[in-house]
This record gives sequence, C-alpha cells and structure tokens, in this order.
Amino acid sequence: MNNTTATLPVKRTFNYNGMKLDDPDPSMPPEKVLEFHALLHAGLTNAALKGPAIGPDGEQTYKVEVKIGDDN
Repeated sequence: MNNTTATLPVKRTFNYNGMKLDDPDPSMPPEKVLEFHALLHAGLTNAALKGPAIGPDGEQTYKVEVKIGDDN
C-alpha cells in the first residue's frame, strides 16, 4: 500500500478586461503568465496583478489592471 500524498496544482484564474485568461502552467509565477498572454493582448505589457483572492474551493483569482499614464 502506498501512503504518498499527491498534491494537485492550485487552480488560478486571471481576469482581464472582462475575459478569463487561461493558466498555461500552474508552476509559472503569475507575472510570467502575464508575459505569456501579452503576446496576444498587448495591454498586458503595462499591467499589474491584484490578488490573489482565494475562493471557497481554494481557487486563486487574480485581477489584471492596466496602468494608464505615468506614476510620477
């Protein structure tokens, strides 16, 4: 009998401009997920992550906010 415990990756959701972006690799840092999706969504090159908010099922939800203008 095998008593090893398998850990499943945490489900993550990235909300951007009314869309849910797929998580290409659960082991990828959230910032790298934005870089991955920036190839199709240019606005993500100037975006910040908010969160994660943890849902009742443990799902992590990140809000992607596009920065507008300078922070100066």
